[in-house]
Amino acid sequence: MKGRIIKGVGGFYYVDAGDSIVECRARGKFRNKQIKPVIGDIVDISTANQTIEAILPRKNELARPLLANIDQLAIVLSVCRPDPDFLLTDKLTVAALEKGIEVVIIANKTDLGSGNGITDAYKHTGFRVLKTCADKKRGICRLKAALKGKTTAFAGNSGVGKSSLLNALGVSVSTGDVSKINRGRHTTRHTELIKIAPNSYVADTPGFSMLDFDKILADAEGDLSDYFPEFEKAAPCEFSDCRHTENSLNCGVLKLVEKGKISKTRYRSYLQLKGGAKT
Repeated sequence: MKGRIIKGVGGFYYVDAGDSIVECRARGKFRNKQIKPVIGDIVDISTANQTIEAILPRKNELARPLLANIDQLAIVLSVCRPDPDFLLTDKLTVAALEKGIEVVIIANKTDLGSGNGITDAYKHTGFRVLKTCADKKRGICRLKAALKGKTTAFAGNSGVGKSSLLNALGVSVSTGDVSKINRGRHTTRHTELIKIAPNSYVADTPGFSMLDFDKILADAEGDLSDYFPEFEKAAPCEFSDCRHTENSLNCGVLKLVEKGKISKTRYRSYLQLKGGAKT
């Protein structure tokens, strides 16, 4: 029987097999081969022995937090309180694209402001951008539609309203990013997938602050511009090895920035990640 690992605690793995959740242990052969099942893995299980028999190939994997087979990353920013952290957001978009994960940008707390600064920053990227207000349930139907049929991990700084959005989606998570088991503040230490509809899951994680940005950015450093999709619309630069920095001559990317076709916010993030920002 095939299923998906949604939680792992103390050597036990909980597999969503469609009609039921099956508690399993991994076969000893995985330990002998130093293979560890990961939350999100699609697996073959034996219901008779309650064991994981095989792990199907993963389409992607994150080391921190430990997750596999993620379809999209929902990055939550608040309009204010706290102010949007565009650099963190753009690190996350690079990390997602490098792993083949789709990106959804969520401008939350729109009861406190328009959110236009967020939508303007990402309108040329091709990323889906949604405006929400978790407290007033605004935009929740559109968010649910964006999550349908996908496995989505939520990310964002503390205080942006991730837990409130999950609550609005019907996922019981106490504010303060705590476990849905309600054991108190900051007690979630394991990653868990929560089913919100058929073939639709959201990741309840300890947070993406541990994501290994340095390694991901090092992997992408050879051509960081590939992970800024709006740069693809630029005319070819004069020099094939153009770094698209402020000192570049006849740079197609810089021309789009000047025309407003690439947001200055995104370009500033690119410079900081590339190491070419002015001091």
